[in-house]
Amino acid sequence: MRDIYDATPAPVSMNLPESEPLHLTGTDITFLTFSCLVVLALSLAAWTVDGTVSLFVAVGGGLVVFESWHTALLFLQRHQQTDRRARVAIHMAALLPWLVILGSAALAMLGLFWISDRYFS
Repeated sequence: MRDIYDATPAPVSMNLPESEPLHLTGTDITFLTFSCLVVLALSLAAWTVDGTVSLFVAVGGGLVVFESWHTALLFLQRHQQTDRRARVAIHMAALLPWLVILGSAALAMLGLFWISDRYFS
C-alpha cells in the first residue's frame, strides 16, 4: 500500500531543457549603464567619507545592480514586453527593494559616523 509519504516513483527526464537566448534591447543596456554610473557616483561620493565605505558601496552596489538586472531580464524573458516604459518599470521594480534597504543602511552608517565624529572625538 502506498500513501503520500511512500509515493510511486515518477519518471524523471535526464535531458537538460534547451537553453533560450536572452533578448536584450537598447533599454536594457541603457538601464544597466545608468545603474552602473549611479553606483560609481555614489562610490566616489562615499570616498569623501571613508575609503572602506567607498569600497563597500562599489562592491555592494555592483552586486545589487547585477542581481536586479538579471532578475528583470529573466522576468521579461517569460513575459514579453516591447513597450519601453514597461521594461523600465520592471527594471525599477527589481531594483527598488534594494535601493530602500541599502539606502537606509548607508544613511544610518553615515549618520553614525557623523555622530561619532561630532560628539565623541
